[in-house]
Amino acid sequence: MFKSSPSFSAPSTEDAVIGKNIKLTGSIDSPDAVILHGQVTGDILCKTLEIGTDGKLVGNVTAETVIVGGSLKGDVKTIRLKLASSAFVNGEMRYQIIEVEEGAQLEGSFVQQQDSKKLPNSPKIASSAEGSE
Repeated sequence: MFKSSPSFSAPSTEDAVIGKNIKLTGSIDSPDAVILHGQVTGDILCKTLEIGTDGKLVGNVTAETVIVGGSLKGDVKTIRLKLASSAFVNGEMRYQIIEVEEGAQLEGSFVQQQDSKKLPNSPKIASSAEGSE
Protein backbone atom coordinates (compact mmCIF):
# COMPACT_ATOMS: atom_id res chain seq x y z
CA MET A 1 0.00 0.00 0.00
CA PHE A 2 2.52 2.68 1.11
CA LYS A 3 5.71 0.99 -0.06
CA SER A 4 5.31 1.64 -3.79
CA SER A 5 5.39 5.44 -3.64
CA PRO A 6 5.79 8.07 -0.93
CA SER A 7 3.54 10.47 -2.89
CA PHE A 8 0.48 8.20 -2.32
CA SER A 9 -1.74 9.25 -5.28
CA ALA A 10 -1.82 11.60 -8.23
CA PRO A 11 -3.94 14.70 -7.55
CA SER A 12 -6.92 15.57 -9.74
CA THR A 13 -7.77 19.12 -10.79
CA GLU A 14 -10.32 19.34 -7.95
CA ASP A 15 -7.86 18.39 -5.20
CA ALA A 16 -6.20 20.96 -2.95
CA VAL A 17 -2.44 20.41 -2.94
CA ILE A 18 -0.37 22.20 -0.31
CA GLY A 19 3.24 22.11 -1.47
CA LYS A 20 6.31 21.26 0.55
CA ASN A 21 7.38 24.92 0.99
CA ILE A 22 3.92 26.20 1.97
CA LYS A 23 2.92 27.12 5.55
CA LEU A 24 -0.79 27.76 5.97
CA THR A 25 -2.75 28.91 9.02
CA GLY A 26 -6.52 28.54 8.87
CA SER A 27 -9.25 25.99 8.29
CA ILE A 28 -9.73 24.07 5.05
CA ASP A 29 -13.16 22.85 3.91
CA SER A 30 -13.09 20.89 0.65
CA PRO A 31 -15.59 18.47 -0.94
CA ASP A 32 -12.60 16.70 -2.54
CA ALA A 33 -9.13 15.55 -1.46
CA VAL A 34 -6.55 17.62 0.38
CA ILE A 35 -2.95 16.55 -0.24
CA LEU A 36 -0.55 18.02 2.30
CA HIS A 37 3.19 18.15 1.72
CA GLY A 38 3.71 21.43 3.59
CA GLN A 39 2.50 22.67 6.98
CA VAL A 40 -1.04 23.52 8.07
CA THR A 41 -2.17 24.86 11.42
CA GLY A 42 -5.95 24.61 11.45
CA ASP A 43 -8.82 22.17 11.03
CA ILE A 44 -9.47 20.25 7.82
CA LEU A 45 -12.86 18.98 6.59
CA CYS A 46 -12.63 17.04 3.32
CA LYS A 47 -13.39 13.77 1.56
CA THR A 48 -9.81 12.44 1.68
CA LEU A 49 -6.77 13.81 3.50
CA GLU A 50 -3.31 12.62 2.50
CA ILE A 51 -0.38 13.85 4.57
CA GLY A 52 2.88 13.17 2.73
CA THR A 53 6.11 12.22 4.49
CA ASP A 54 7.14 15.90 4.73
CA GLY A 55 3.62 17.10 5.63
CA LYS A 56 2.68 18.43 9.04
CA LEU A 57 -0.80 19.19 10.38
CA VAL A 58 -1.65 20.72 13.74
CA GLY A 59 -5.44 20.65 13.88
CA ASN A 60 -8.49 18.44 13.80
CA VAL A 61 -9.62 16.36 10.81
CA THR A 62 -12.99 15.10 9.62
CA ALA A 63 -12.72 13.05 6.43
CA GLU A 64 -13.89 9.75 4.96
CA THR A 65 -10.29 8.62 4.46
CA VAL A 66 -7.16 9.85 6.25
CA ILE A 67 -3.72 8.69 5.09
CA VAL A 68 -0.76 9.84 7.18
CA GLY A 69 2.87 9.62 6.12
CA GLY A 70 4.02 12.71 8.02
CA SER A 71 2.99 14.37 11.28
CA LEU A 72 -0.54 14.93 12.62
CA LYS A 73 -1.27 16.51 16.00
CA GLY A 74 -5.00 16.75 16.62
CA ASP A 75 -8.20 14.76 16.74
CA VAL A 76 -9.42 12.70 13.76
CA LYS A 77 -12.89 11.46 12.82
CA THR A 78 -12.77 9.13 9.82
CA ILE A 79 -14.06 5.94 8.31
CA ARG A 80 -10.66 4.69 7.10
CA LEU A 81 -7.38 5.59 8.81
CA LYS A 82 -4.06 4.52 7.23
CA LEU A 83 -0.76 5.19 8.97
CA ALA A 84 2.49 4.73 7.05
CA SER A 85 5.72 3.64 8.73
CA SER A 86 6.89 7.28 8.62
CA ALA A 87 3.74 8.59 10.38
CA PHE A 88 3.63 10.37 13.73
CA VAL A 89 0.14 10.93 15.16
CA ASN A 90 -0.85 12.48 18.47
CA GLY A 91 -4.49 12.92 19.47
CA GLU A 92 -7.80 11.10 19.59
CA MET A 93 -8.32 8.93 16.51
CA ARG A 94 -11.92 7.82 15.85
CA TYR A 95 -12.21 5.43 12.92
CA GLN A 96 -14.05 2.38 11.60
CA ILE A 97 -11.11 0.75 9.79
CA ILE A 98 -7.44 1.22 10.65
CA GLU A 99 -4.24 0.11 8.93
CA VAL A 100 -0.91 0.74 10.65
CA GLU A 101 2.50 -0.01 9.15
CA GLU A 102 5.35 -1.13 11.35
CA GLY A 103 7.33 1.89 12.53
CA ALA A 104 4.43 4.35 12.78
CA GLN A 105 4.57 6.41 16.00
CA LEU A 106 1.26 6.64 17.86
CA GLU A 107 0.35 8.74 20.89
CA GLY A 108 -3.11 9.39 22.26
CA SER A 109 -6.30 7.37 22.09
CA PHE A 110 -7.64 5.17 19.33
CA VAL A 111 -11.36 4.40 19.28
CA GLN A 112 -13.02 2.12 16.75
CA GLN A 113 -16.50 3.38 15.91
CA GLN A 114 -19.53 1.34 14.90
CA ASP A 115 -20.23 0.99 11.17
CA SER A 116 -21.92 4.05 9.79
CA LYS A 117 -21.81 5.10 6.17
CA LYS A 118 -21.49 8.83 6.86
CA LEU A 119 -19.54 11.00 9.23
CA PRO A 120 -21.08 13.89 11.16
CA ASN A 121 -20.31 17.22 9.47
CA SER A 122 -18.84 15.55 6.36
CA PRO A 123 -19.00 17.56 3.10
CA LYS A 124 -21.50 15.11 1.58
CA ILE A 125 -23.91 15.48 4.51
CA ALA A 126 -23.56 19.25 4.65
CA SER A 127 -24.19 19.69 0.92
CA SER A 128 -27.18 17.32 0.86
CA ALA A 129 -28.72 19.03 3.89
CA GLU A 130 -28.42 22.44 2.22
CA GLY A 131 -30.15 21.17 -0.92
CA SER A 132 -33.16 19.79 1.00
CA GLU A 133 -34.12 23.09 2.64
